[in-house]
Amino acid sequence: MSAVVDERPSLVINSKGKIRIGNPKHTRPFSLFLIFFTLLCIALLIAMPFDWLKLLSRIGNMGRSLSFIMTLDLSEVDLVLPYFYETLCVAILSTIYSAILGIFLAVFMAKNITPYKFLPPILAAMFTFIRAVPNFIWVLLILVCLGIGPIPAIYGICIHSMAFFARSFAHSFEEVDDGTLEALASTGSNRIKVFFSAVLPSALTMLIAWLTVNFETNFQGASILGMVGAGGIGFIISSSFGSYKYGRAWAAIILVVAFTYFFEISFNALKKRLSV
Repeated sequence: MSAVVDERPSLVINSKGKIRIGNPKHTRPFSLFLIFFTLLCIALLIAMPFDWLKLLSRIGNMGRSLSFIMTLDLSEVDLVLPYFYETLCVAILSTIYSAILGIFLAVFMAKNITPYKFLPPILAAMFTFIRAVPNFIWVLLILVCLGIGPIPAIYGICIHSMAFFARSFAHSFEEVDDGTLEALASTGSNRIKVFFSAVLPSALTMLIAWLTVNFETNFQGASILGMVGAGGIGFIISSSFGSYKYGRAWAAIILVVAFTYFFEISFNALKKRLSV
């Protein structure tokens, strides 16, 4: 009778309290990956057309430059608030519109509830292409057609977010238990009733999570897109730095950071409330 050899890694705790995996077979791929990644980083740093001597010579000026730039003027907040409000409206509207479209498209993309079995792979390929193009590019394309302003920003962000929501919501719908769907279908419920009675309530927590994550992304995107003519707080930041109004620029940046932090705290509180 042959003995069975246990090839799983054995944990050994040395005198320093560190855990060491006894079987090197399981650590070798990770070690090779670290070595390859380190060599790749060194090779790319050497190959980059960058003047490292000039960088080292200017490090001493960083403190003086930062002390000149890092000036905060809270008296400029009243000038920043209208632009912040515009950015917030762009983020909220683009998230709502894209979420509505995403839910509708996710119904046809989810393999367990779609009425047309040939649509999921087609929609998946289309949305992969849309998500591969950054929303920055979509906004620039809309700006060429409609001109500068917040409306092109809403359209451009909606295109990218719609693909994100459709993909994410479809995965959430596919996580619903098939037994529940079959039980409702056996009672004579049509597809619409099954969706609103079983699929949507079961995936509601995940939908809220995807919604909040995308809203934060859209808010950050709307803040940056103002620098290219989409309006909002990005415009005031860009123009303030360009005109050396660093106090106004930092007031706008702190406002964005404060709202993002507040939203993160609120989302965590909401998540805990829903999980109870």
